[in-house]
Amino acid sequence: MQILNLDENVRFVGIVKYNKLVSFAKRKDWYEITNEISGVVHHQASKEILQCEMSEDDDLGITNWMITSKEFVKMMTIFLENGMLIISSEPNADHDSIINKIKTLNIKF
Repeated sequence: MQILNLDENVRFVGIVKYNKLVSFAKRKDWYEITNEISGVVHHQASKEILQCEMSEDDDLGITNWMITSKEFVKMMTIFLENGMLIISSEPNADHDSIINKIKTLNIKF
């Protein structure tokens, strides 16, 4: 996935559809933490369900993206027309910069 090359702090990128990880890529020089990847997928899928419930009555508009910052990882969820793009990064990553770079790829939000 091109997104891995946008920022050196990005560790993992995945596409979630129907609460399942259907495609992913991880940085080759990043050691694999299986628990982190499954945790990210579970966390993001849970947020998708919550998002669907919240969006029905939301006068503020739809949610484009969400950030969760933890001690050892930052997780980004970008809502697409047909699923979600999930990203994990180093905790000090500039999420605004990463999301703006992703927007230049013309991925529909």
